Amino acid sequence: MKKLLLCIFTLAFLIGNAQTFVSTTPENKNALLEEFTGISCGYCPDGHLIASQIHDANPNDVAIIAIHAGGFASPQGAGTDFRTTEGTAIDSYWGVSGYPSGTVNRVGGDMGRSQWSGAATTVLGQSSPVNVAAQASVDMATNVLTVDVEVYYTGSQTVSSNQINVAVVQNNVEGPQSGMSGNPSNVLPNGNYNHQHMLRYMMTGTWGEQIANITQGAFFSQTYTWTMPADINGVALDATNLGVVAFVTEGNENVLSSTIEIAPNIIFVNQNDAYCMSSSANDAVCASATDIEVTFRNYGSANLTSLDINYSINGGAANTYPWTGNLIPAGTETITIPAVAFTPQATNTVDINTSNPNGVMDQNALNDQTTTSFSQFDVAGQVTPGIVAGQASIDIVCDAYGNETTWELTDDAGNIVASGGPYQGTGTAGTYPQPTVYANLNSNECYSFLIKDSYGDGMNTAQYGAGSFTVTDASGNAFITGGVFTSEVRESFKADGVASSVSNTENTTLYIYPNPVKDILTINGAYNSLEIYDIYGKLILASDAKETINVSTLASGIYIVNINSKSGIQTKKITVTK
Repeated sequence: MKKLLLCIFTLAFLIGNAQTFVSTTPENKNALLEEFTGISCGYCPDGHLIASQIHDANPNDVAIIAIHAGGFASPQGAGTDFRTTEGTAIDSYWGVSGYPSGTVNRVGGDMGRSQWSGAATTVLGQSSPVNVAAQASVDMATNVLTVDVEVYYTGSQTVSSNQINVAVVQNNVEGPQSGMSGNPSNVLPNGNYNHQHMLRYMMTGTWGEQIANITQGAFFSQTYTWTMPADINGVALDATNLGVVAFVTEGNENVLSSTIEIAPNIIFVNQNDAYCMSSSANDAVCASATDIEVTFRNYGSANLTSLDINYSINGGAANTYPWTGNLIPAGTETITIPAVAFTPQATNTVDINTSNPNGVMDQNALNDQTTTSFSQFDVAGQVTPGIVAGQASIDIVCDAYGNETTWELTDDAGNIVASGGPYQGTGTAGTYPQPTVYANLNSNECYSFLIKDSYGDGMNTAQYGAGSFTVTDASGNAFITGGVFTSEVRESFKADGVASSVSNTENTTLYIYPNPVKDILTINGAYNSLEIYDIYGKLILASDAKETINVSTLASGIYIVNINSKSGIQTKKITVTK
């Protein structure tokens, strides 16, 4: 009789409180893995793989939230800042110092990736005093995410209140990542990484909102809404790739249970609605034409089969690119409009708007526009003239982490003329010269040299070694040198210079060897004197005419040798290696 009365009471309570989808049957805890990660963390992809394996072994009981925070999450350029205010606060709370690391149900502090599986198994075997469920939807016309949360208490607790937390994560976020070989299934065909479960927002604040009544049989429900921005820190927020995880905690710690990741129901209010998501244009070195790239999405309930893409540069004449295809609701398309002419300015503005989806008026004109900008380096005074055409050479000396170094030499059309890296990383401080790469520079054409360090500390530090880069033209002029930078260095130049006046005869009769050299440099040919400079232009060694020069005291690296002869100064480049 008591059991019957209890069932009748519970049923009446739930009906009166409009409970619709949370279970009232006691259950074990679900496991919530909050994974602290970053794009410059070489072992983080292995952590992503381990997290996925834990989830795949328990698909109905495990949720993952990937939190990008700390030094390894420092951006590597526009569109790579995956950090959030809430994620940074959570990372700081746990005092995370090594990455990847994580917490499982916020019990026992952060732990290394080898501990996650055991911790998850322990949690999944524990009974929970509370069940939590969530439903979500996105209105594509208003860009509003709505989440309905229900909590039902099946047992008692020793604390007086709980916190309800609602996290929004995003899947399929393209970006850079160190150590991608640790999780090859997430590497995209273009070489970028496909990030999953990335924390984007906490709808209930960093530490959740209070649930005051947590007695056995208590029921809590709440609706949360979020008008989603187009991007977070320059990273596009893709409504069709979002997930929601709701979980209940004791204060900041001890997750009592959570939902799995819930995919919102996508609601298309309009039949014909094209969303102009983003646009970009290639920087130009000296050119007066550029390629424009436009990405748009079908926000209508009908398939999108045609669309007008209208564009102009610097307020000039508007042009239209007519697109045709067959794009399903929520489908995305990226098109390239090639060789669009413009009158160069230092900074150039491209205005894009879309119109006439399926040949009719767009039912939501608020999402039809986007703007982007690009540079023309010559007008901006950022192009170095006087570089001699012909065979150029690129010399890279890595520090302990050559795996962080990549570079490319591109022409004015954006074609890659030469490239290199990532190189082998030893982890041992020192300098590691790489084989010289050669590239042909065409006369009167413009080029850009771009070198990147994925960690963001360059390649020349006191801690890891004096790495460097040098680009030398056909006359032996080392016109691009460096090594001290943060994330990247770009140098642009024009191959319109005149070759050295030194005669070809003397060039062929004056030799220096060996190269690379360790101790003794031999000069074969007649000359008066020489000076050896480092890549920063500092005089390191000077000598009168000798057949051999002792360079054993020089540190490993690239040096420029100016040889004074009767015909003028000849410039050579040597690599000293120990």
